[in-house]
Amino acid sequence: MAILIKKIYTILVLIKSLIIRKRHYVLSFVAETNELGKLWYYKFDHWGFNKHNLLMVAGADALCEFYAEGKDEVTVDVIASKQTITKGTENYDFYEGLEQKGETFIDRILYGRDYQGVKADADGNIHINRMWICPVTLFVLGRYPNYLYVKKHVQS
Repeated sequence: MAILIKKIYTILVLIKSLIIRKRHYVLSFVAETNELGKLWYYKFDHWGFNKHNLLMVAGADALCEFYAEGKDEVTVDVIASKQTITKGTENYDFYEGLEQKGETFIDRILYGRDYQGVKADADGNIHINRMWICPVTLFVLGRYPNYLYVKKHVQS
């Protein structure tokens, strides 16, 4: 019975996220270490499905590791946007959604979306970071935004 309640709750969260889309999110991730190494998971209270669905992979795990700075838990601020924005995003890392040729709307819903970030370091070297975000994103953001702005969350 408790599992059914968690599944219903999770589906209600999805519906709410699809209807009420925010611009700014504060998201938390936790790492677990096992024989495969350090694995990062999105912290989704009362998730009603398999835990592996919350696993960060394909670059999202590296992003968590980068922001965590050696810790096993990290919270980030994310701005999700349909258009590029500049005001108020100076301290954010920028990621743009990549369009796949022949990709349909249904493909994106079922298979997630790739993002690419380009950043110059202090020496002027260009770094390209690529990550994939899975369909669990729909439960959190209610969409795959065209642009993501990410930075480590600072407690006020």
